[in-house]
Amino acid sequence: MMSRKDYNPSFAVVYLDSLSIQFLNQNFKVELWEEFINRLIKVFPGIQIHINSDSSLSEKLNSSALKNQFQIHTNVSKEYEFLLKLGSLLPESKFKDPEWDEVCFLYFTGISPLLDLELTEKAWVRHKNFFSQYSYSENLPPGLSPTIITREFLTSLPDTLTTDIHSFFLKNINQYDVDIFYQAPDLRQLRLDFRLASYRSLTLIQGLLSLGNELTYENLLPKLKENPELFRSAPSYFEWEIYKGCELKCTFCPREFADLTNDGSFVSLEDVKKTISKLNAELTSPITISLTGNGEPLLHPEFQSIVIEILKLNSLTELIIETALYTNVESLRSLIDHLDSSQKEKLCIIVNVTTLKPEVYRYLYGKQELDKVLTTIDVLSEKLPKQSLHVQMIKMKEVEEEIDPYFTFFEKKGINIILQKYNTFAKKLPERRVSDLTPIHRDFCWHLVRDLSISVDGSVSICKQNQTEVIGNLYSESLKEVWRKGLDFFKFSFDGNHEKIPAPCLNCDEWYTFNA
Repeated sequence: MMSRKDYNPSFAVVYLDSLSIQFLNQNFKVELWEEFINRLIKVFPGIQIHINSDSSLSEKLNSSALKNQFQIHTNVSKEYEFLLKLGSLLPESKFKDPEWDEVCFLYFTGISPLLDLELTEKAWVRHKNFFSQYSYSENLPPGLSPTIITREFLTSLPDTLTTDIHSFFLKNINQYDVDIFYQAPDLRQLRLDFRLASYRSLTLIQGLLSLGNELTYENLLPKLKENPELFRSAPSYFEWEIYKGCELKCTFCPREFADLTNDGSFVSLEDVKKTISKLNAELTSPITISLTGNGEPLLHPEFQSIVIEILKLNSLTELIIETALYTNVESLRSLIDHLDSSQKEKLCIIVNVTTLKPEVYRYLYGKQELDKVLTTIDVLSEKLPKQSLHVQMIKMKEVEEEIDPYFTFFEKKGINIILQKYNTFAKKLPERRVSDLTPIHRDFCWHLVRDLSISVDGSVSICKQNQTEVIGNLYSESLKEVWRKGLDFFKFSFDGNHEKIPAPCLNCDEWYTFNA
């Protein structure tokens, strides 16, 4: 008599979203695709894999010597449609139990060359033991183990679905028999992703595969600490000071303690052009650039030309302009009027307006400009896509009682709101915090992993909390050289040796902020 646990998944499914397909079309490596297949068939010999793709990627997939192991589905772009299509291919139940349908498939949201055989086997055994309808791990990085989806779950889905499958499941989790597979150690704080969907994951996967058979999930973190360049492969966030100087006297600004001897200096358009050209040649990962630092970007005499030049960066995902919006607003409005829709989509204007009370504004900013700023915000809201305009309130004692009315005021206008934590810059500014976010245990600093802080003269500081400790110059050196110079400081952070870093790490509470 057949045991209720004597069955295997009907097949495996790999769903690729449009960005993954685009990335793979440019960076497909057949050996990584075959690595994934070979790992999967070691756990489930002979299992068939269904994958969606476009015609271009299909040709690349079919170059594999293992092409009899998979079936390609073209002209299927939506996850929901793809899974319903495959649901119709599921076989009949072996057990014919009216109260339980064992038929299921393994589900991957990307090609996963580092699929962990042991974890996959454990997940499958648990799924069968608990007679689950949906099995997944909430702590393992994507790409190490599959989600297991049953026909029972598929048939419960609504006729139309506006979210992805997993998001729908999480909102309705109480309706299903679920197994949540947890495996120590919990590495969620590393934000690892082992699916072939970005240059960052490609670098990580290839680097870890080169270590051979030594790699297990248990020793993943030690291996990354031995090879920190795999984890810290490229910057994703530039904080670029294009103008040094401001007409306001904000009580919460690092200009309160900064050296202001070169106020009024600005990066030349020529240096911006050279830098963008350099980044176009060197950058492979998406980047967010924020025009901020110790100055008001709208004061730059060639502000419009600077922005237009930065928007030419191929890997740019977002250009943030953080401004108090009190001066040269005509230049900003004119710039927006001349941008096309795709450029506006990449633009993000963050208006620093921490209060709606004129007397508090004057105290915090040193000028009576609030009415002018609020009027300009209304004008910009008519010119920009909704996601491209934000107002920012710094959460500090002087405005704590204003938070609710502030949100009500701007939400009625349909304007996005950022509630920004107050930064003492490692106790260099007076204590105004409403809540203390100082970490109990200091893990590594994300800003040392992803950020570059660039001053008006091109000098790159170790971080924005210590702008006097310069590690390189982006105008005179390559990005690779500058980025490499920060690796040892990150390694200190990764290993918990924060006192060895020439930055005020042990007095800093910016550990939980994450830019891009």
